[in-house]
Amino acid sequence: MTMTHQEPLLAIEDLHAAYGLSRVLFGVSLQVDAGECVCLLGRNGVGKTTTMRSVMGFLPPTGGRILWKGTNIAGWSPHRVARAGIGFVPEDRRIFAELTVWENLDVAARAAKRDGKWTIKAVYELFPILPELRGRRGGFLSGGEQQMLTIARTLMGNPELLLLDEPSEGLAPLVVEALLVHIRALKKQGMTILLAEQGVDFSLALADRVYVLEKGTIRYTGPAGELRDDQKLRNHLLSL
Repeated sequence: MTMTHQEPLLAIEDLHAAYGLSRVLFGVSLQVDAGECVCLLGRNGVGKTTTMRSVMGFLPPTGGRILWKGTNIAGWSPHRVARAGIGFVPEDRRIFAELTVWENLDVAARAAKRDGKWTIKAVYELFPILPELRGRRGGFLSGGEQQMLTIARTLMGNPELLLLDEPSEGLAPLVVEALLVHIRALKKQGMTILLAEQGVDFSLALADRVYVLEKGTIRYTGPAGELRDDQKLRNHLLSL
């Protein structure tokens, strides 16, 4: 019996990106297989968010390829990328502050162009705090509640791949712990995740594999367990 190698869900090949004349990415290559949680680790300003924005179409790359199920989507519009099955949870938690939790989810459900298992009922089950807050406006939620609502809204589009950009940023340790439990539950349900994080412990608790970015290039790639178990390597790579 011959084994067929399954192509990665997402493959980034020799990606270059810039903001005007300021070059940020210098030949980044990585891949994410179906069902995996892959983490981009590195300090602020090394290119993690830029990589996410390039995949999502907010920043067309200046070179390289972004292969989604084998199709080069580099330069596609964000709407087209979302319809193809990639969901993006940005660092700045873009929710509608004037709308209630339920209204935020309802708007996302109506805008969704993809069918799937994620309904308001399903995201309420994943984030049990949300039904309790369903009548509260987005602007009156705590940072952690807003982050959960942002993820829930993105899930309403029924993505096959979820891009999470710095989900633990600015949250209190207890809230980060709660968020970790929810994202782990999401992973257990089979969601493929590409996570960009500065929080090493948060990342290594979730990730199957890790890419460490430094100055717009991949400095290290390997199983998350390797970094979890090797403090010396972690210190060397992340200067902690």
